[in-house]
Amino acid sequence: MAESILFDVATSLVTKLGSLAITEIQLLWGVYDELDKLKHTISAMKAVLLDAEKQQSNSHAVKNWISRVKQAFYDVDDLIDEFAYETLRRQVMAEDKRWAKEVREIFSIPQQNAFRYKMSHKIKDIREKLKDIDDDKNKFCFSELIVNTRDNELRKSRETFSFICDDEVVGRDDDKKAIIDLLLNTNPNTKENIAVIAIVGMGGLGKTALAQSI
Repeated sequence: MAESILFDVATSLVTKLGSLAITEIQLLWGVYDELDKLKHTISAMKAVLLDAEKQQSNSHAVKNWISRVKQAFYDVDDLIDEFAYETLRRQVMAEDKRWAKEVREIFSIPQQNAFRYKMSHKIKDIREKLKDIDDDKNKFCFSELIVNTRDNELRKSRETFSFICDDEVVGRDDDKKAIIDLLLNTNPNTKENIAVIAIVGMGGLGKTALAQSI
């Protein structure tokens, strides 16, 4: 249903923020409380999203409120991706002896503290934005709606995550290595940085699974 899209996004974010992968990130970067509070804030907002999405076609104010929620959710998703990317980058470089010097630098206390400080401020900004949005919802007469458990489970089964079990990707080791080498720019003599790598091919070949496994 089109009107439940934002509710599904909120459900996906709450699931991601409660996943084992995120728990490991929370412990690694010392941001357990911050991300846990973020998860509970989004979870609390979910109840009114279904009704809000239904009302937006009849109210410009509600539509604007929905737009603010959507942007805040995008910020949360970007935050999760940034944590996941930095964690994976450190893991890959730590396993590659060619990056010994860089590994010493990125694992230094100042570097880790700088990243943690930057991300803590991003979390704080997002939480403040969500709090303002949540406070403003009281201006509207939103009803708290409960989603059918079976429908909710069906939605969860279609969710896409940034993390995937390695056992689910078989026979793609060479492809994974080639992409990782491009991302890490293994040629020390070039200063070119690759920002985007396209994975193309016919549908059903496992492009999404391969990208998630990197």
